[in-house]
Amino acid sequence: MSDFLDRAVVALGETTGFSREERQAVVELLAERTTGGGVRGPLHSTILARLGRRDFGWPEFDRWYEFFASRGAFPPLWRGLRQTPSPRASSEILHAYQEQKLYLLVDWLLGLAASRAETRAALARYARRHLPAEVVRQGDGAPCPVCDPLNHCRVKYNQRDIPPFHPGCRCLVLAGAAAAPDRARATASQPSAFVHCTASATH
Repeated sequence: MSDFLDRAVVALGETTGFSREERQAVVELLAERTTGGGVRGPLHSTILARLGRRDFGWPEFDRWYEFFASRGAFPPLWRGLRQTPSPRASSEILHAYQEQKLYLLVDWLLGLAASRAETRAALARYARRHLPAEVVRQGDGAPCPVCDPLNHCRVKYNQRDIPPFHPGCRCLVLAGAAAAPDRARATASQPSAFVHCTASATH
């Protein structure tokens, strides 16, 4: 099992509300996606059909929710999750919330297992061609308090912190212009690992 898939397994293990059999099924699907190159949408649909809409506990979600709420800005994939539905809310509202939260979880697991592996492979290609690499934020222009400061930061081949930086992150690592300025950004107040994107940092 790859290091990236291991991280996804650990992240899934921190959630509550899923049986061991369900977790194992999700891990198997993630392994297929990591080695087979599937896409997020169909995998989300498959996992959603397997697990069904439900309430589940996700400490990482709670930590990031607190962070985004404190900044007054949520990334695009958090739309529909900014306000927890009341227990008296309609089943339609509850189901929409549960489905979006599950989508965010699956997207995060895919990011840990597949996207980071793909990014590491891309960094190796850039290094062989002596190309600089930088974080490029993707999205619809909505502000993100995590990714905005990291946009166009240089990334070294052996850097530990690579996208996705948070659940719902849409950052990529692409070959950058040779003359692009170096930047160092630290977000120690964020709820996950210390994110440091710089041309000179090694982790």
